[in-house]
Amino acid sequence: MQAHIFTEGANTTAENRDRTVKEYYQGLFSIVAELSDELSELAEVRLHVLSEEYGVIDGDEIMAAVHQKEGRPVGNDRMAEQTKYKLLDSSAEADVIVILLSTDVFEKTVAEVWDDFLDAAKPGSIWCISAARSSLDGLDFEGLEAKDCTVLTYQRVGVARIGSETRDELLKRVEQKANQ
Repeated sequence: MQAHIFTEGANTTAENRDRTVKEYYQGLFSIVAELSDELSELAEVRLHVLSEEYGVIDGDEIMAAVHQKEGRPVGNDRMAEQTKYKLLDSSAEADVIVILLSTDVFEKTVAEVWDDFLDAAKPGSIWCISAARSSLDGLDFEGLEAKDCTVLTYQRVGVARIGSETRDELLKRVEQKANQ
C-alpha cells in the first residue's frame, strides 16, 4: 500500500544539514514527521516537502545534498508547477493521499488541478485534506466519493497542519484498509 504526504517545510530547522529533509525541518513540522512515521508502519510512505527555495523535495533526501543542487531558489511559480505534477502523478497510484498545505499554496496547486485529481484518483483510496475552510468549501468531493474514496478533511486554523482527531481517524482508516 502506498501513501503520499504533501506539506510545506518549516522556518524552524536543525543547524546540521547532514540529516534527511524530514529530520531537518523542525518545530510544527514534527507533527508531519510523526504522522509519516506512524503511516510507515502500515504503508510505504513518500513525504513530499514543498519549498520556494528547493521546489518539491523528498523527505528521505539528505538536506546537505538538496542544498548543494543548482538552480535555487526555484521560486513560488515553479514550486507550484512541480507540486501539481507530483500531486497528479501520485493520486493515480496512491492508496492514501494526505495534503497539508497553507491557503496560498493550496490555491496555487490543489485547487487549480482539482478536476484532474477527480479523474486520476485511484478508486477506493483514502484522502485526507487539511486546508482553510474557504479552500475546502471550494472543492467538490462527490467525484472522489463516486469512486468509493474515503475523504477526511480538517479545516486548518492558524498554524496547525492537522488536528489530532483527524490524524487519529486517518490512521484508523489506513489500518482498516491495510488489514483488508
